[in-house]
Amino acid sequence: MSSDQSPLLVQSLIGRKGLSFYLKCLESLPRFCHEKISLLLHTDGSLNKEKIEFALNHFGDQSVQFHNPEEARQVTLDNLEGHPHCQKFRQNSLWGIEFFDPLFVRPDDPISYYVDADILFLRPFSGLFERKEVEGGALFLRDIQWDAYSLRPWHLWGLGKRPKIVRGITTALVCWDKRVIDWDYLEWFLGQFRYHTIPEWVLPTAQAGLATRCQAKTVLPKQLPNLYPNATLSEETFGVHLLGSYRQEWLPKVEQYVRKQSPECE
Repeated sequence: MSSDQSPLLVQSLIGRKGLSFYLKCLESLPRFCHEKISLLLHTDGSLNKEKIEFALNHFGDQSVQFHNPEEARQVTLDNLEGHPHCQKFRQNSLWGIEFFDPLFVRPDDPISYYVDADILFLRPFSGLFERKEVEGGALFLRDIQWDAYSLRPWHLWGLGKRPKIVRGITTALVCWDKRVIDWDYLEWFLGQFRYHTIPEWVLPTAQAGLATRCQAKTVLPKQLPNLYPNATLSEETFGVHLLGSYRQEWLPKVEQYVRKQSPECE
């Protein structure tokens, strides 16, 4: 944790679709995090002025701001000058906004913290955003069931330059020491279209490659699990990643878990 008392800037990305659910999840972060949090929300351009006001009213007196999408786009593209494949992904992909824009919000701070808006925090916690744990590397969620990557196993074999990736990470939570990002590798990978079998998983796969080039770490899955059908909640669980495919199945189970834990949260 930073030694000063200023709030931690944590960033996320939301849009008009599913807005109420995502606001509920995001509101749980500053409510349960022992460290003081300031939220900066990026958008996909689908939120009008009324929806932004609705969102801000939802947070009450919590510290929340929206990043101007056009300003964010221009700042990011300027910073990606000389990396045309990175620029193209930022221009054409929602996942480009999610990955690139948070990196350039605070140029004077080497550490960035990002969480997806479908992570719901369930009880008080601390230490998730420890600066010393991120310095020199990155922090991700651990996925013990699925490797959500855009390439195929045989893409890792053979002669010539090939991707190298870490296994079992989820980019629903991403904390980066921006000083260790290998921009040459990232630009190379984003230009290797044969490795882009599943478009929405290209940037997570790119980050799995970047993770091999630094001191990457993961959150314990018992603490913050991805809620696949066979996932479990334990005494160590303080938050959950509500994957869209299984969300409706899991929401009542999560509510039941919270009710059982409520005496500890009061």
